[in-house]
Amino acid sequence: MKILALVLSRRGGTIIDHVWDLNSFGFLQRGTIKEVLLASSKIFIDRFNVNSKCSVPHEGYMAYVDCREDFGGVVYTDQEYPERVAARCLSEMMREYLNFTKGIIGGQFPQLQNILTKYANPAGIDRVGEVQNQVNEVTMVMHKNIEAALQNNAKMEDLLQQSNELSAKSKVFLKQAKKANRRCCTIQICYSLS
Repeated sequence: MKILALVLSRRGGTIIDHVWDLNSFGFLQRGTIKEVLLASSKIFIDRFNVNSKCSVPHEGYMAYVDCREDFGGVVYTDQEYPERVAARCLSEMMREYLNFTKGIIGGQFPQLQNILTKYANPAGIDRVGEVQNQVNEVTMVMHKNIEAALQNNAKMEDLLQQSNELSAKSKVFLKQAKKANRRCCTIQICYSLS
């Protein structure tokens, strides 16, 4: 999960400011990647509707775009970066830029690097994602426990059938109770489906 770039651009194609984190790419690739990201940012901001936000898959990465009347912002991430965090980063970038410039668009934005650094690790930002991961882990453990309990139940039935201490009457009773429980469950399922 990686955030690659933050770009602010005027409508019409003038780049206001941008920051990069392209350390995962080779040195010779970085220049080309910067050119592609800047060009696509200009296109996105010029062609998207005013006051619109959207996410665009772009060459194996995601571009999150926020277009305003005079300018727009783009956040580039890899495919695994959480969408919720990227949208939050984009909103913060746009809000902070407007606060910094007091509504007069233009000039560089020194806090842009701080925003990139802040959102470099999405796990620290996305508390909902952390909770979701914990819920998923607990769910996996519960599924394993349920499977183990079902296997133990099957083993218990086999052991009871093989036991010498149970009379024939008791074994027949266990079989009938098991069949009755299955019919009961089947009936409940049929009723719930209709």
